[in-house]
Amino acid sequence: MIRALELAWRGWGRVQPNPMVGAVVLAGETVLGEGYHAEFGGMHAEPAALAQAGERARGATLVVSLEPCAHSGKQPPCVDAITESGIRRVVAAISDPNPSAGGGAQRLRASGVTVELGLLGAEAAAQNAAFRHRFGGTDRPFVALKLATSVDARIADADRRSKWLSGGEAQDFVHWLRAGFDAIGVGAGTLRDDDPALTVRGALVPRVTPLRVVFGRASGVDGDATLVRTARDTRTVVVTRGASADSSAGRALTGAGVQVVPADTPAEAMAALHRLGVGS
Repeated sequence: MIRALELAWRGWGRVQPNPMVGAVVLAGETVLGEGYHAEFGGMHAEPAALAQAGERARGATLVVSLEPCAHSGKQPPCVDAITESGIRRVVAAISDPNPSAGGGAQRLRASGVTVELGLLGAEAAAQNAAFRHRFGGTDRPFVALKLATSVDARIADADRRSKWLSGGEAQDFVHWLRAGFDAIGVGAGTLRDDDPALTVRGALVPRVTPLRVVFGRASGVDGDATLVRTARDTRTVVVTRGASADSSAGRALTGAGVQVVPADTPAEAMAALHRLGVGS
């Protein structure tokens, strides 16, 4: 299962809104095949691992990081591929929270396949936390905070001259992290001090470019900021109070290609982003 989780991470930034999934076919302790969901709309992890195992999968065990799907979407149901392969036993880390795709364990058991759920369930749930969040009945996105601080809990020196507290490895990680989220957000103060691009500039190219979001008064967003100047190339949103959205500064941002969204509380801001399709 550890290997299945490792494989699943390879889909980060390329499969959302689908979950990341990894799978391993075993005969005793011998690995017969491995697979993972590599691209949205592409082959799922289970058929990929089964294809590698071939006829050797008959009577074997399939270890997978998420309950196999039971519906037809862009790909056929994974449960069909599993039953047709002759797999005897399936070990899945967690159930699929998607009501449209769930129920795979029940269908497999009805077909005579032994199914076990829960192995490394906490790790698998954390890996697909944003995906699972979507089906929790919430009207807000999943939010992760990225923060680098000095040992005395500061984010800059007294004169605010420092640009980075972290090194190249951490910066590479941040761009990898960004690739798996629907949006990247900062406050107007960070925009003013750092003039960030809020783009993904690492080795991993995300399937969908993250939305860029600024929280703050429209009057606090400089029209010469990188985000504003490039808003017609990369979708950019400023979430601001209703009165600020209707101000001359708000209208100027709209004219520059920025989408100005009114929200008077943090809860309203999160709900507004959710309505824009931001899941994380």
